[in-house]
Amino acid sequence: MNSLERRVLGMLLLACPALAFAERSVVEIAREFPDGGGYHWVAGASGVKEPVTFRGETLLEACDEGSFCCGYTFAVAVRAAEERGLLADKSVEEMKRFLKLWYGAPGGDKTLVVLAAQTLGVGRATPLDEAEPGDFVQLWREGGSGHSVIFLEWVEEANQRVGFRYRSSQPATDGVGDRTEYFADAPDHDGRVLRDQTYACRLLESPTITASETPHTADGSGTATEATPGVAP
Repeated sequence: MNSLERRVLGMLLLACPALAFAERSVVEIAREFPDGGGYHWVAGASGVKEPVTFRGETLLEACDEGSFCCGYTFAVAVRAAEERGLLADKSVEEMKRFLKLWYGAPGGDKTLVVLAAQTLGVGRATPLDEAEPGDFVQLWREGGSGHSVIFLEWVEEANQRVGFRYRSSQPATDGVGDRTEYFADAPDHDGRVLRDQTYACRLLESPTITASETPHTADGSGTATEATPGVAP
């Protein structure tokens, strides 16, 4: 689907939510964004290689130098939510708030993507053990760094989940790409991901499904600005 087709589809869905569909998975949409493209995480950078717009307003400007994790996952989330008709009743101001929470606004919490999606009403918290391909995940590591990613699959050894594979933007893949990380409690892998500080969120399939009213399972410790989600060595 090219950019013109996406704009036309978005306008149709905004005009007639009944046309919403969810045939395409989040992973399919995530793979529309080409691998690589450069990793660029500096103050003032948008995090996306192409602009993210909503109702004629630009939420994120394109950055020629490259992308970073929060920008990439946000762009995928917006595209998927539009295709499912989840944004038909949302305002530009609501989307701007969605963006701020996704990136880690002061006063938010460490769940980032979970808090953002539930606040906008387009997704729900998912226990990490129940994560499925296409879920959005905010992980935190030993040392305080974090990463915003799209879950692809579990890595299992001896019937134990020792890590998972995801798609995001990071230095290791020079921008967008697939990567595997391991939990800090998994032996023999030198992993740093903190299992109990990794949070998953699933987009709703359609506007007729409501997000769970159960509060997201954040521990509430600290704020999103205490670490750096964009850094993924």
